[in-house]
Amino acid sequence: METMGLVRIVPETQGCLRICDLPDDLLLQILILVPGKDAVATAILSKRWRYIWQMLPKLAFKDDRYSESFGWFIDKSMQLHKAPLLISLVVELGEHCPADVDVRKWVEKAVNHSVRTLDFALLWTGEPTSFPKSLYTCGTLVSLSLSNQILVDVSFPASLPSLLYLDLLNVVYKDEDSLARLLSSSPVLRELDVQRRDEGDNLKNFTVKVPSLELLIYVRRGDQPEQEEDQIGSLVIDCPALTDFSIYDDLGYYCSLTENMLCLDEVYISYVPNPDGKFLRCLSSARCIRLYLSESMVACCNAINFSRLIDLVFVSEYPVYWLEPLIFMLQNSPKLKILTIDTKGSPTSSWNQPSTIPQCLSSHLEIVRWKNYEGRQDEKQLMSYILANSKCLKTVKIFGILRGCKKVLESMPRISASSRLLYSSTDKADWTF
Repeated sequence: METMGLVRIVPETQGCLRICDLPDDLLLQILILVPGKDAVATAILSKRWRYIWQMLPKLAFKDDRYSESFGWFIDKSMQLHKAPLLISLVVELGEHCPADVDVRKWVEKAVNHSVRTLDFALLWTGEPTSFPKSLYTCGTLVSLSLSNQILVDVSFPASLPSLLYLDLLNVVYKDEDSLARLLSSSPVLRELDVQRRDEGDNLKNFTVKVPSLELLIYVRRGDQPEQEEDQIGSLVIDCPALTDFSIYDDLGYYCSLTENMLCLDEVYISYVPNPDGKFLRCLSSARCIRLYLSESMVACCNAINFSRLIDLVFVSEYPVYWLEPLIFMLQNSPKLKILTIDTKGSPTSSWNQPSTIPQCLSSHLEIVRWKNYEGRQDEKQLMSYILANSKCLKTVKIFGILRGCKKVLESMPRISASSRLLYSSTDKADWTF
């Protein structure tokens, strides 16, 4: 074992307390702050340090050097560990670690010692590894993160009564029933983070049905060959308590939200090519929406009333014609205060001035931010309309301004005398998509 290089033994002098004279509890608090391999390495410093690390309630092993022997190191450390409680175990094994390392044994020990946080990332090139049944019946587990070469196999009754936080990051599932059993076994689950692998994870349909869920992040990126309509998978979200929802899916899946989701507050929608008719209607209660407009969503923008919407980020790219759906959203969002627009690469749209001024312009809109403003005719017409009708407007900030656009913008009439125009020559905006 290598020395950790963090603990310096001070020679004993009159009136000076050496670090090894500190009580065990304080030494443990010090060791909790250093990486697991360094904590274990303190065993060679002196007899005083030999067994201290073995009582650590938290262990974290991350293979930052991609060593072939790192799995053996963890295995030996777990054998020597003697703390009655192992509150947290974090393990990250690199691609060079032999796939025959018995990670199941480490999980079993953590469960038997009342683990609360378990975080496993298996980055090796071997086949996905399943974990022991005891993991899915652990009554103390509060946070579970599974990543990469892990097979989620829940082909038996499961029970995770304390689980609040679950990450499923590029794992493989035995089947759809295993996912359903895992989620249904978690009656108090609050947050779920899902990232699905490009090359497939054994699931055609992905269903999230969790009555207690408050936050959901779902991401799937990649290239998928063209499929027949009946071969396209689906994403179904049935979470009536959900308040925060983020989705990025560019693989063409059908996406459906159940109509009982009335608590949505903050929503990030990016690349949802095949939403069903209920999809945007379920977003009508949101106060903050980050919307990446797809062609399939355009028709929905006219039919939905966003009665609580305060903050809208509206992003459009080729081939979507953006202007008309944005106007519809302004007309249907009477309380909107903050509007952010990004029209990079979107085609020019024809301008048809609304017959009535949207209520948000006349009574609420305070901030407008525009990323990748190019000064095209449709962009100028909308900006002129906003400036001429937004009575409460305070700030307009333009990112990526082109030469000559500033003078045109300054010449546009503004109904709000206190409003300011701010410019940036870079497209680095102060918001995140």
